[in-house]
Amino acid sequence: MSKSSPAAGKKVLLFGVGLSTPPMIHYLTSFGIQVTACARNPSKIEKVLNEVKEKSLVTMEKFDISAPDYEKRLDEICPKCDIMVSMMPPPCHPKIAAAALKHGKHFFTSSYVSDDMAKLSPEFAKKGLLSINECGVDPGLDHMSAKKVIDEVHSKGGKILGFFSVCGGLPAPDCNNPFGGGYKISWTPYGVLSAGTNNALFKFQGQNVTKPGTEIYDPPEWKHVIDVEGKATTFEWYPNRDSTPYIEHYNMPECQSIIRGTYRNNGWCNTLRAIATLGLNDKTEYKVKWEDMTYLQAAVTIWNTRNADDQLDAKATPEDVKKAYAKALKSDTTNKAITDLEWVGMFSDDKVPAGCKAPIDVMCTLWTAKMQYGEDEKDMIVMQHIFEVEYKNGTREELTSTLINFGLGKYAHIPSKFTSMARTVSLPLACAIRMKLEDRIKTTGVIRPVTPDIYNAILDEVSKFPHPITFKEAALPTAIWLRHEVKPGEERTALTPETAKELIDAGFRVTVEKSTTRCIPIEEYEKVGCKIAETASWPSAPYPTIILGLKELPEDGTDLIHRHILFAHCYKGQAGWKELLARFKKGGGSLYDLEFLKLNGRRVAAFGRPAGMAGMALGLWQWAKQKLGQPAIKDLKSWKSKEAMCSEVKAALKEVEEKKGLKPSTLIIGALGRCGRGATWVAEQCGVESKSIVKWDMAETKGGGPFKALLDVDVLVNCIYLTTKIPAFLTRDMIEGDKKLGVFVDVSCDTSNPNNPFPFYNTGTTLDKPILPITGLKTPLDVVAIDHLPSLIPLESSINYSKDLTPYIKQLIKRDAIVTEPVWKDAKDLMVTKMKEAGL
Repeated sequence: MSKSSPAAGKKVLLFGVGLSTPPMIHYLTSFGIQVTACARNPSKIEKVLNEVKEKSLVTMEKFDISAPDYEKRLDEICPKCDIMVSMMPPPCHPKIAAAALKHGKHFFTSSYVSDDMAKLSPEFAKKGLLSINECGVDPGLDHMSAKKVIDEVHSKGGKILGFFSVCGGLPAPDCNNPFGGGYKISWTPYGVLSAGTNNALFKFQGQNVTKPGTEIYDPPEWKHVIDVEGKATTFEWYPNRDSTPYIEHYNMPECQSIIRGTYRNNGWCNTLRAIATLGLNDKTEYKVKWEDMTYLQAAVTIWNTRNADDQLDAKATPEDVKKAYAKALKSDTTNKAITDLEWVGMFSDDKVPAGCKAPIDVMCTLWTAKMQYGEDEKDMIVMQHIFEVEYKNGTREELTSTLINFGLGKYAHIPSKFTSMARTVSLPLACAIRMKLEDRIKTTGVIRPVTPDIYNAILDEVSKFPHPITFKEAALPTAIWLRHEVKPGEERTALTPETAKELIDAGFRVTVEKSTTRCIPIEEYEKVGCKIAETASWPSAPYPTIILGLKELPEDGTDLIHRHILFAHCYKGQAGWKELLARFKKGGGSLYDLEFLKLNGRRVAAFGRPAGMAGMALGLWQWAKQKLGQPAIKDLKSWKSKEAMCSEVKAALKEVEEKKGLKPSTLIIGALGRCGRGATWVAEQCGVESKSIVKWDMAETKGGGPFKALLDVDVLVNCIYLTTKIPAFLTRDMIEGDKKLGVFVDVSCDTSNPNNPFPFYNTGTTLDKPILPITGLKTPLDVVAIDHLPSLIPLESSINYSKDLTPYIKQLIKRDAIVTEPVWKDAKDLMVTKMKEAGL
């Protein structure tokens, strides 16, 4: 019995009766809508009628658009309907649409808006007629579900910085075959194979990118992990067609990245890459009689046509062909692509059917014969949109909208064998047809279903079907990306496997770049569940990703689009500070400087203690080198532990005492802080007498310099940094006279800071060349000014620092932490202040 609808009795003229049309006819007739199905072969229509309950509402018309008198035939049948619908191949649509205009009918299709269709929009609008296009699944449901989220973000004042939309028609997981990681035909194989010949155009981080069809399957494969029936499933995907017009279609001019793509199972890209490389999807018509060949002979023919300098014998065996293929693929015959081609029958003695014109046609016959769905097998549609969003307050997030829809098995109460592909292609269009017949769509012209009045109604309706087509919307957890350090000799890390696991357990997504210098092997991160990325790949991370590092970024002048956590050394007037902040300004990124992550005025995490330790160790070691007449320290390598460091230095001091009868004296400025306490600990561990460890802090320096007492010790270690101008502690004039001081270690190491209280030097040192001799003095004075001293004991430094920092990183699981949590809010506010100071 038909459902009640104002559209009951209205008439739809349907052109094209194929795999996708039965669900549409079943839906329309269930509301009492009459359908006239037009096809060249009436037997197709009769087959469709077997899938329809309301058979009395379906009539048949024979129609052949390739016939010379097709226009006359259209004139005969068009006046009998209210809406004309084309499910024919896209090149046919303009002809049907022209007839719709001629007879004053609305025209609907699920296909893309071609240039020819777009040109008809003004005429449709002028006549008060509607032509809905791209109203299937992809295109169709993708537009509707995407635009729903985009409009919601815009309504909250947000911006879509990045948009990725990927869809694939695949076998359900329990009915895969070996080919290409699992693939079966739910629509024309010609279309699938043709996709590998089409160029892809997309936008990524502000730049338009063209990927030739010959390269869309090239490694590294792009992958997404999606939950399918409770199982995390990895899919390959590749870009298709031109994605860039959808920035305008979706009204998101702010969008910097947009890619629309296709999902396939793992292994697909390898096999299709081989098919393209070998020319098996070539559309060039060969002047041969394919039907006189076996598939093996066809393979030889295709090879010899494309490889004039490397011909196969006409009687080549399957092994000969496989070896040739392996050579072309720079592989061997065990390559999965070659075993896939063998499985599908490319090397068989079966005859090629008649009707083939080009290599792609030959391949299509194999696919049609070998990759059909079995009687009780199901297909599925997998679709996911990823939205990279930024809001006015600077917060960012990644949103997803995901569809997992399975084809139907045999059920008593519904038509049998409706595939997911057929349902998702035809039912959204059927809903739109019904809406128009019920006068619920007022728009005119050639349109896509991207306005709320259309997409909300269709999405709502398909979600209420007995077997619903439903999108699941979600916000992805915060993503942290640990980058590789580019500073020479930097082995520390802001995240250890233990703290990375803490973040994962707290809900974060954690990516760790491969690094040849990090003190912890990448395998340890992989074991705890981190995603592993290639070295220096962080620039391509999604916009909302938080990039975590320690020392400076590459000085390549590129715009910085992400939120970065690092020691930037640019807030105290250091060299290049304006240039670095300008990169953040231009890219729209943010800087959260680790040096200024504070709570109640105190850093939440610091490397002060290990910096002081390493500084004192180098100071004592270089003093020993001076006294023994040995060359200065150079080419520093890290120690496995602080104990190993102290042991080596202690041995050097013992040698000085035994050979020269000397013991060092030290003075530590800032002795009560973390850094100073670390320096004191090392001095004690290395055997420096307590009376020779002089400790200065604020009480001793509050009167202001200069301080002659600093010249009366062997090793001076400075553990303070200044943000305000004060009189110098030591001047050039002072060190030119008589002095005991032989080594000065500046742990703060702000050499370009205008407030540096030791203005007799302005050049930092490195692990390769850690000693800077001050020239022109009566007695030697060596300076150690390495700005990443803790890297000399990297593992312990990293473990302790990461433990202190992680509780505050955890706060970032909340999207709005940068405006609600004091540590992050203050860091953000400081960046804004410094930007203003830089005139940005």
